Amino acid sequence: MLKSVLRITGASFGIIAVVAVVAVLVNYNAVKRHLWIFAKQSVPHEYTDRFMRNHIIDDAGVITEREKFEHYLGWIFEESDVDIRFMFVPSIKDQTIEDLAVQTVDDLRIGGDSKDERGVLLLYDLESQQVRIEVGYGLEAYFTDAFVSYLIDDHVNVFFASDNMSLGLRFLIRMLHFNIREAILGHEFDPRVVEIIRNSPHLSGGAGSTDRIDGPRMTRIDTSSDLAIQMKNVFLPQQTPDEAYEMYLRWLMNGVFMPRVDLFTTHTQGMLAGFPISTAYFHYILIREYGKEYHFDIRGDLAIQYFTNDPLICPHFFIKSEHGWQMDMRAEVNNIRRRVGGVYAWDYGGQEDIYTRAFKDQLINIKGYIRLRGCDNRMLPVRGS
Repeated sequence: MLKSVLRITGASFGIIAVVAVVAVLVNYNAVKRHLWIFAKQSVPHEYTDRFMRNHIIDDAGVITEREKFEHYLGWIFEESDVDIRFMFVPSIKDQTIEDLAVQTVDDLRIGGDSKDERGVLLLYDLESQQVRIEVGYGLEAYFTDAFVSYLIDDHVNVFFASDNMSLGLRFLIRMLHFNIREAILGHEFDPRVVEIIRNSPHLSGGAGSTDRIDGPRMTRIDTSSDLAIQMKNVFLPQQTPDEAYEMYLRWLMNGVFMPRVDLFTTHTQGMLAGFPISTAYFHYILIREYGKEYHFDIRGDLAIQYFTNDPLICPHFFIKSEHGWQMDMRAEVNNIRRRVGGVYAWDYGGQEDIYTRAFKDQLINIKGYIRLRGCDNRMLPVRGS
């Protein structure tokens, strides 16, 4: 009798053990999602739960307005199914930044809740000022080697060496988001624009001039300096809206923040003077608009420029003065609403201004978004669609 009981008990324990092993194997991925399992020394264990709740961990204390960034990254995930995470640490100690980035992505399954492991981690070590961007396997079409190289060499390293990393992070997220949307639409990053940025000619203020902007800092140049006077004589109103736009691109390529030029309306000049403009922002605009097709709708002294092969780029507004066509960026800010988390990146929100009255017949309603007739009105395929 005792032997029978022992046999039954032993069998029961065997069954329980098998079930337990199977349960562990079946639920391994779920367990791994909630545990930070490092085979070697890594960042502190307490980061685990925080990365489950947040897109950004900033133990280096370098980012302000983190909550706004959290919301933005959450919207990007809901829109595109791309999981973007940022991690700023005081020190990586004895590990290499490459090993730590790969291990963090793997152990925390960054992008694991998306399709095809579509995750991105930017890891920054404050002590060594090293940056690593780790891209998941499912994002090769989104972030090519050329694009990632540009981000690190020409944007991240410059901004993160400055005292305004939050501004740099804001521009970085915009660039990542734009490239995600472009990839969703089937557009590839054009590496030629990087060469244009790096090799574009600049106006020179003469030997010893300190007017050029190197890096992200917003520099107010002396409006009486040789460079400022030269820019005022170059960036003038133009004979056509098309020529005014080409001159605007030249202004961006020049990379010097000088808003007080008559290429822009007086209201635009005043608005730009209060913006945290940087060289990196100029580059972002060039990358966004380089090589895109567009059309001008001209009505009297007003014109709207809209893009016909990219639904992401906002329209531009132009007005003709007694000296020629000027760019009215103030009207763009007032009339265009930028959107995230939906099927369109922008819609028209103007009411009773001169442009809205002049081009009212060109406004159409698509699923609650007000867009311009004739522009590229393809909808973005959002997450779950």
